[in-house]
Amino acid sequence: MKKVIVIGAGISGLSAAIYAQRSGFNVTICEQHSIAGGMCTSWKRKGYLFEGAVHWLTGSSQKTQLYQVWKETGALNDNVPVLLQEKFSTIEWDGKNITLYRDIKKTARHFLEISPEDKRQIRMLLKDVEAFSGFEMPVTDVKGVTAENPKRMKMSMLFKMLPAFFKLKKLGKMSSKDYTAQFKHPGIRRLLCVVPGDYTAVSLIATLSTLNTGDGGYPEGGSLAMVERMVKTFYALGGQLLLKTKVKKVRIENDIVTGVILENDILDADAVIVTQETIAAYEQLFEKPLQDQWLAQMRENTKPAVCTFVGIGVRCKLPEPQIPVWKLDEPIIYAGRTETEIGFYNYSEYKGYSPEGCSALTTIFMGDTYDFWKKAKEEGRYEEEKKALADQISRALCKKYPQAQGNIEVIDIATPLTYERYTGAYRGSWMSVVGVGDKIKTHPAHSKYVSGLYFAGHRIMAAGGLPVAVYTGRTAAQLVCLQFNTVFK
Repeated sequence: MKKVIVIGAGISGLSAAIYAQRSGFNVTICEQHSIAGGMCTSWKRKGYLFEGAVHWLTGSSQKTQLYQVWKETGALNDNVPVLLQEKFSTIEWDGKNITLYRDIKKTARHFLEISPEDKRQIRMLLKDVEAFSGFEMPVTDVKGVTAENPKRMKMSMLFKMLPAFFKLKKLGKMSSKDYTAQFKHPGIRRLLCVVPGDYTAVSLIATLSTLNTGDGGYPEGGSLAMVERMVKTFYALGGQLLLKTKVKKVRIENDIVTGVILENDILDADAVIVTQETIAAYEQLFEKPLQDQWLAQMRENTKPAVCTFVGIGVRCKLPEPQIPVWKLDEPIIYAGRTETEIGFYNYSEYKGYSPEGCSALTTIFMGDTYDFWKKAKEEGRYEEEKKALADQISRALCKKYPQAQGNIEVIDIATPLTYERYTGAYRGSWMSVVGVGDKIKTHPAHSKYVSGLYFAGHRIMAAGGLPVAVYTGRTAAQLVCLQFNTVFK
């Protein structure tokens, strides 16, 4: 039986390992952290659980092709409840709430009541979102692989996606910010900032369409439950997961992979699938630079999506499951940035996220502040800067909700350095930004010059995220099957 080593037990690593093990290989996963999941994780602090990844999941609808991949890897199954909140996002504006509903027609009616003068732009939004209603991530097989259940692009699916193709050229040349700027009402413009302004407008419309079609739900239990189900699936197939096991180098002899080098051991293998974040892996895991140009150029060609994540535990019930974004009287200043508004998601209605009568809140500050936090760490003021940010967030929350005063039990801040420390990701980045005019790039999932070396993960296909991670893991396993003439199962 051929041996395969997978580096990293994130979603892509677990996906690759499950498919390879099921296809008849002897698979071992090496994971540097004490738990599996990688970027797909949650964590507890003082009795509060903070959801760090699965805010909504593409492919959670059983109507999508991607659902089958989530199901085959064990991440989802027909018995896992998927929660679909009617309201996706809400902001306060001039004393009233403006809401982005999953149902785009309901959103359009709501917008029209608020801003009749935006009738033309609202109709445009409705048409654009509905044009993408047939657009989804296709699941196909690697050319030449023998699959037990072949997956091919059907003509019917292509026809369903045609309306979106006609919109892609126009929307791809426009930023999300430029798209929303067409609305006259400033509150609607702000509400539609569900993706950062420098992302292409395609990202905005595709997101709204995913929600509108009933996809993008929240699987009960979130990240940790998903990962736990995948790990159980892998173990049930006979796979081996080595936690707290950091791979120092990939072992290559005469341009052929022979295994990996650990701190105090060497593991032999016939193939290695690298699912550690690709830029970091390229720079750290090889004695000599690989000749593949796509790997050498990836850092220069990637715009990393980076954030600072905040979790708050409050010893009281706050009113809304989704606390609307509101304008701050006193801006939050950190890392050379100024935040003039803030909003939180409240997980208190979800079982296990907070003690009875309490609230578990999360919020995200987007922006690449990696250099600031790294310098603060080097100068010994990292914790001081985190506390300063925490204090500002606390004041803002207590001013808005006086019942929180004196009841904040924990504020936990994960900076880009936190993500880097636990996952090894380049600049702590968990996605790539697809900007205006950028082509959607899919990188080769293998080395052209080293036999038996494969790659998977969110960096392989822009923009990234969990769907890309699970899909590229599947692709890497298929490439291993192709190399050894094995049926992919």
